[in-house]
Amino acid sequence: MSVRDDDAELPALVASLRLYGDTLESVVERVRAADLAAAACVSREWLRAVRSALRRRPRRPLLPWLAHATPSLSPPPHVRVVRSAGGDRACVLSASGLDVAGDPLGTSAPVALKAPGVWRADPVLAAVGDRVVALGGACPLLAGPEDAAVEVHDSGSWTACGPMPAELRESAAATWLSVAVTEQRVYLVDGTTGWASWFDPSKRRWGSTRRLRPDARVSTWGIAPGRASAGPERLVLFGAKRCRGEEANTTKSKVIVQTWEVDGDALDLSPGDAMPTEMSGRLFPREDDEEEVLLSIGVCGNAVGGYVYNAAETANGAVFYELQEGGGVERWEWVPPAPLLRAEPLGRAVLACSPVAIDKLSRRLPLVGP
Repeated sequence: MSVRDDDAELPALVASLRLYGDTLESVVERVRAADLAAAACVSREWLRAVRSALRRRPRRPLLPWLAHATPSLSPPPHVRVVRSAGGDRACVLSASGLDVAGDPLGTSAPVALKAPGVWRADPVLAAVGDRVVALGGACPLLAGPEDAAVEVHDSGSWTACGPMPAELRESAAATWLSVAVTEQRVYLVDGTTGWASWFDPSKRRWGSTRRLRPDARVSTWGIAPGRASAGPERLVLFGAKRCRGEEANTTKSKVIVQTWEVDGDALDLSPGDAMPTEMSGRLFPREDDEEEVLLSIGVCGNAVGGYVYNAAETANGAVFYELQEGGGVERWEWVPPAPLLRAEPLGRAVLACSPVAIDKLSRRLPLVGP
């Protein structure tokens, strides 16, 4: 058969490989939830099949997606993230206002708010219900209690509240604090000391303050929402430490990432699960001739799951965790770094975490094929 004959038969061969109707929907029903977004972008037939499959057999609650924003090697310092139980949003904070993205992918018009009353350089920003909270991060030129000031935006204006607890004022900035936002509260943990507390925006008050340090060898801490339950709110505390010998099962230094369940009211702790060491080793790699450096763990997530990453080296990748009913981590999965982070390893990346519906992804990502 000649090359020309092969070319003539190619369209017929491609057409025979296409899936239609019930056959296509049967195939899509077997696709993992994490791969449905890519399946929806194959063609319009595949997009319809994905939507039909989701209507007939709804998946588990939407797992969160990890979004990276790397404006440039020298991004404006006012590009930040508003943490929320319903999904994080990128934002731009300036002296004239606070502009918050309308959706996780930036496809909707931003929501414009007035700037907080206190000039803030590195605040924690959180959305709880219809309220936005600005905590700490005041300009270093400001002295006194204003460096830990708290304001709540409600009904079009900002209201000053009680300052952050004294145990958190030495680290009252987003750079040093890990944040977990639930449907009712904002939880803060000092990433180095483990001191923690929570703030209720509806009641304008602070709750228990406690040092969460169940393992003295842990050098860096992170907090995230836990699985929702009928009782008090639940949280997941992450801690990273370097180990040798019997615990690490090696004579070389190895990083271990451990979790603990946290009661949202009293901040009581109970043991949790450990991340697989092959994943924690990829997050915090170390060459034999390299000096040990301080660990810095980053966490973002919601009540279904989230991501753990190396806050000092975001280009290393991330580890996805999914929470199970009743507490604990159901599974861990390695997530390679975004190509943009590899291309600009020195860039300052802003990481956000949010559930994204398939229809939102289909509007954001261009369809290919007929």
